[in-house]
Amino acid sequence: MLRYRLGLVVAMLVSAVATVVAQTTATAYELDAIVVTGDRAETPIASSTSAVSRLSASDLEILPVTDITDALSLLPGLTFFNRDGFGRDGVANVRGFYGGGEAEYLVVLRDGVPVNDAETGIVDWDTLALAGVQSIEVLRGAAGSLYGDAALGGVVNLLTTGTAAPATTLSMSGGTFGAVDGSLYSQGDIGGRAYTLSLGKHSNDGYRAHAERRADGAVGSISLVEGERSNLKLVLSQNWTRSDSPGPLTGPEVAADPRASSPFYGLDHSDERRSRQSLVGDVELSSSAKLTGNITRGFRRSDVTRTLPLSPEFVDTKHRELRADSLTATAKVTADLPLDTADGRIVFGVDAAAHDLDSTYYQLLSGGRVEYDAPTTAARAVDERGAATRDSVAAFAQYELRPTDALNIVVGGRLDTLRDEFTPRLPSMGVTQEATHNAFSPKLGVSLRYASTRRHSGHLYGNLHRGFKAPTPDQLFDRRSIPVPFEPYKILISNGDLRPQFATNREIGLRHRVAFAPRIFSVELSVAGYSIGLKDELDFSLEEFRTVNIGRSRHRGVEAGLAAYLCECVRLFANYTHQDATSRTGDNFGRRLKAIPRHVVVGGATARLDGGVRLSAIVRSTHDIYLDDANTISLPDYTVVDAKVAWRLRSVDIAVEALNLLGEEYSSTGFPDTSGSGAVYFYPAAERAVRFTTGLRL
Repeated sequence: MLRYRLGLVVAMLVSAVATVVAQTTATAYELDAIVVTGDRAETPIASSTSAVSRLSASDLEILPVTDITDALSLLPGLTFFNRDGFGRDGVANVRGFYGGGEAEYLVVLRDGVPVNDAETGIVDWDTLALAGVQSIEVLRGAAGSLYGDAALGGVVNLLTTGTAAPATTLSMSGGTFGAVDGSLYSQGDIGGRAYTLSLGKHSNDGYRAHAERRADGAVGSISLVEGERSNLKLVLSQNWTRSDSPGPLTGPEVAADPRASSPFYGLDHSDERRSRQSLVGDVELSSSAKLTGNITRGFRRSDVTRTLPLSPEFVDTKHRELRADSLTATAKVTADLPLDTADGRIVFGVDAAAHDLDSTYYQLLSGGRVEYDAPTTAARAVDERGAATRDSVAAFAQYELRPTDALNIVVGGRLDTLRDEFTPRLPSMGVTQEATHNAFSPKLGVSLRYASTRRHSGHLYGNLHRGFKAPTPDQLFDRRSIPVPFEPYKILISNGDLRPQFATNREIGLRHRVAFAPRIFSVELSVAGYSIGLKDELDFSLEEFRTVNIGRSRHRGVEAGLAAYLCECVRLFANYTHQDATSRTGDNFGRRLKAIPRHVVVGGATARLDGGVRLSAIVRSTHDIYLDDANTISLPDYTVVDAKVAWRLRSVDIAVEALNLLGEEYSSTGFPDTSGSGAVYFYPAAERAVRFTTGLRL
């Protein structure tokens, strides 16, 4: 029955758009796009030596996506699980790397400036608004040779700089579950200085009880120097996010009421305040060389109350106050090096960062149903406190040689040094801990154009790469404790003995375009296959209740994308992701790593019709997820359909979106009880939701 309903939805949309011939602005084909993220320099997607994808502003505008994670999940190889039920608390899975909300395997940039949190590497996706984003570039796979630590899964770069004319856009939307969004984006010039300004506000009451969320943000830039050979601009951002957490539910609790929240999580709350100030500039050193760089100062204040379930009837709640200050800097030179027999280009530079963290934990409550039905937290006792620093410096270089127009060879490498220091403070004193990690990440990549005719364009590529991920400061030194019935009556979830994990990545891929009838019908195909061998992989052990090096694992997979363009106004696309991440050591040798879907299918269609009407639909289907290391507990498969109808009348936009159109009942992730009771926890997702949006272009 579900397959019939899915087929009916897709057939109706395709039938509607296939009968329309409209004259609109030509579609920008994916393989023609120029991206900067894959090589830290401008490179056509078609000739890249890595798996690179791009979403343009026009893609984001027409698709039924509500935030950045929605947009990224449309690409092969990327999946997001949500824990709040409404899709606003996303946790990324990429190429079988899944941090479970405790760490991240993606480096996320905004105009080349990293935004990952220092203590965990996690990204607060609520602080990254869609307003003002000109394109999203994604490099999938190991990228340590250019981006270093934590880039085992890939790199996401949100680009806001463009060449659009001065304009101002206002947008307001409202929908199911009390969701309200407002944004203002403006770009132009003040006194001859170019500026951008983006203001955003989001709030929702949550699909589940105790799941309210609020996010406010402001990002602005102004040009300080704008000359023929040099540019310098100041970028300022400020974000506030406040959210309640409904926590997981056991299977019987989900069956009884998926919108409920257990009393155990009634205290869970997060309040985050962030600010960044960046200077971003570039200088032409010569006609063939350019120096670019940025320096960023970041401040963050975090107040988080979080409950850990130790058994179905006993939990522990603590409050954390975190102060995080950071200073990061990047300088990069890109230079063309023409030779007598070939063209070449070199990219080299340095990255540096200094992070200071001060963390205090307070004991709020611990116990069972009796204590949490009427919680008392008036007296907060300091449980643990400590201060940590992480200083890092890296040098990278990449040489690109083009001996012929059809062949592109890339050789590069990066040397990273990270130094961590932790000093425990009252009430429990201890010795200062230090850790230093060094890693060299080399890369060899090749791209070969095998077809270049009026109708066919094709490229093969491959790369060998070695990357690493150091344990995060929280994984090493976090002072969060849990109570135990023996001395010293508590244990820490951190592990100061952790080692970096290293990965050897092999990847091959193909990109091909067929133009059956120019400007009428063309098809693009991309396929990537990879094999990644990991040593000392980091994972949170539910048995030991701390992060451990699990030994060795192997990540293999295939990512395929197919897009068809009709009459320059209709686009059909389908992506398939196959992930096979297995343990290669211990009792679970050969078994798949938990919480990673084996099969993910995403398909959709968009159409721009006469009269300013735009239609789009997306189908996401996720299959075959184990929730435990022994592969005995499976998460039910699920399929979600989203659709959007929009109408533009001169400067006014009106849109209606239906999310989870077919009302699928599902949970996107979960985990088994650590005490061995047999209980399984789930995070139920929202039912059908509707959103109405009105926009004004000035």
